[in-house]
Amino acid sequence: MSRHIYTLNRPASWPHEEWREALPLGNGLTGVLIPGSIAAEHITFNRHDLWHGGSEGGVIPDITETFRAMREAIDRGDYTAANQDNLMTALREKGYSSGPEVPYPLGALNLTFTPEGMFRHFRRGVNMRTGEAFVQFEIGGCRYTRRMFVSRDSDIAVLRMSADRAFTVSWDFSLFSETGDTEITDRSILKTAKDGKSAARLLFCGDIQTEVRGESVKVTGRDYTVLIRCSSHGSPLSLERTQGESYESLLAKHTALHTPLYDAVTIELAEEGEHEPTNEEMLDEAYDDEASPALIERLWRFGRYLFISAVSDRGNPVPLYGLWHGADGLPWAQYVANENVEMTYWHAMAGGLAYAVPPLLRYYASKTEKFRECAQKMFGMRGIWISAYTSPNVAGPCVPVAVIGNWISCAGWLCRHFWEYYLYTGDEKLLAEEILPFMHEAALFWLDYAEEIDGTLLLRPSVSPENTSGSLLDLPTKSATGHRCPAAKNATMDFAVMKELFTNLLEGIRITGLYADEAGQFRAALGKIPAYMINEDGAVKEWMDPALADNYAHRHLSHIYPVFPGNEVTAQSDPELFEAFRKAVHLRELGSQCNWSLTHMAAIYDRLGEGEAAAECIDLLAKSVLLPSFFTVCNDWRHMGMTLDWRDVPVQLDAVFGAVNAVQEMLFRWEKTALSVLPARPARLRSGRVQGMAFPGGSIDFSWTENGAVTVTVHAQRALDTKLLVREREAGQLRLGAGEAQTLSFPR
Repeated sequence: MSRHIYTLNRPASWPHEEWREALPLGNGLTGVLIPGSIAAEHITFNRHDLWHGGSEGGVIPDITETFRAMREAIDRGDYTAANQDNLMTALREKGYSSGPEVPYPLGALNLTFTPEGMFRHFRRGVNMRTGEAFVQFEIGGCRYTRRMFVSRDSDIAVLRMSADRAFTVSWDFSLFSETGDTEITDRSILKTAKDGKSAARLLFCGDIQTEVRGESVKVTGRDYTVLIRCSSHGSPLSLERTQGESYESLLAKHTALHTPLYDAVTIELAEEGEHEPTNEEMLDEAYDDEASPALIERLWRFGRYLFISAVSDRGNPVPLYGLWHGADGLPWAQYVANENVEMTYWHAMAGGLAYAVPPLLRYYASKTEKFRECAQKMFGMRGIWISAYTSPNVAGPCVPVAVIGNWISCAGWLCRHFWEYYLYTGDEKLLAEEILPFMHEAALFWLDYAEEIDGTLLLRPSVSPENTSGSLLDLPTKSATGHRCPAAKNATMDFAVMKELFTNLLEGIRITGLYADEAGQFRAALGKIPAYMINEDGAVKEWMDPALADNYAHRHLSHIYPVFPGNEVTAQSDPELFEAFRKAVHLRELGSQCNWSLTHMAAIYDRLGEGEAAAECIDLLAKSVLLPSFFTVCNDWRHMGMTLDWRDVPVQLDAVFGAVNAVQEMLFRWEKTALSVLPARPARLRSGRVQGMAFPGGSIDFSWTENGAVTVTVHAQRALDTKLLVREREAGQLRLGAGEAQTLSFPR
């Protein structure tokens, strides 16, 4: 069996929420979830732009007086007052009410089949390289197979039904919204929602016999195809262009677009034969011991496949459920950018998926006017302030939680992704027209927000998501969401993001000449950012204030930003400070983690060169929150002590994408002055091969053997002059012209 195919030996089985363990398909616009049931199958369809509920809230009232009062309370050390009379409270008191939208399913394709005996040899799975799912089983010596994909070429779902002999299936389609109109013939079904926002059309093609029964069609045949087009907000429902084509022809057009994205980077960690086990078997092995190289490779491939399936250059960026929300009203289903959006995209540039970043930029840049209003009305500042929570039509402060409303680093953190896109692609047009203007807006806010006291900048309120200082845990300000005292001062993350943003902005000004008359202000502010502080444990402090003690029992690791996801502090640039960041990571407590924090922690360990610890985070993920479908849930519902122990267990796919990045950074890391090969390889990855991993200005291929030999080939797209590190040891200087390549071999 190909390493590109993952299989399961059981259908989805999470009680009443089978979608959690369904097979995911998608093309960035339409998403599909296939549970794999034999007798009564319900295949869920989603669209990227189907959201409802929520409210923008209208004009934001001026609450700058409350903001100033919070500052005054913090200045006198009264954190209780600062957090009780916070910005979200002021908005409510002035009648402002806003809430984010939630995505909802378009509907379900329902198949009813009566088995004539007991099934045997059930398998379901996905060929990730082609984006095609399958469900197959045997009854009475007859082999039944369903194959399905969602076309990137024509934005339709195509389902092929086949068996060794003719069989009968009853078909219908149920819309999530109330059905308005239904049109049924012996070969088609058309349903339109009463609100006009969604519709679905089915067309049965092939040598079949049909019978209309109410709102369903009974189809009898041995091998036929069903075309399904889902429409949202009036998008086309036509199937005429594709109805005369064979399944294989339509699949070929789809794979011509899907497969090059999947193949852009390849990682092989498992030996031949090690990728044969099903997902369940791999998870059982990891539960009993540790994640195998085959499971780590499959998790990387699955997360990469899932991301590609969630992103189109014509669609919305990836929210926490991607295109696979199997129910309405799911928690944290929006764009949550105090960790989760960023984690979703960490792997994209190195993984050769640069096409995915412009839709993210367009999503946020399109809301600039609202973000400016937020900055002005809430803080009295220029530039933009972005709420951690947004949805397609809601950009204001829409979650009434202080830890969200008081946090100021969202825009700056997002700018990291946009700047990284420029570094990798060299797209100076997008830099000048879209990226740098957005960065400038974010930087203006920081320039106004930071106050200078005795030549040093001061930030307050300043939140370290979503933590509370150990000095403030006993204050009577705990909110309904458990965040006791989020508004403090000088969060390490805030200064790290500000420093990174100003540094990159100044470089962008140098390249484009834009905003050159303001460069002096940003340069001066950059020089007044205080140094990171070390606590009595020898660890970097989470708040750069002696009176604010650290709190190690928390899932967020925001203050490690200068090491990861940033690259400001490395073992080479500042060894002593680097070790203080390492200490801060080691002091974090295991039982307070969740799915995404485990993959975040893995990436941090990668940056620290601790491959065994990074692999252990993947082990914990597999033991606690990784479902057979390879979807991840927030916390372990089995109470094994490895994660937060919450009653609710929501799906969160950001951890899957975070795992892709964690695996990539075990094997390769780009730094400003070096390409680092195998910087954090755990011992269990005895041998392997990587092809196409991207870095700014080129790509790299390398392989390693069990005896320790390493071969590296560097391809330069632009002129390149950099160090090469192998296993964290300097291996030479690379000097290549544009279009040149160099291969180097290193014995054990």
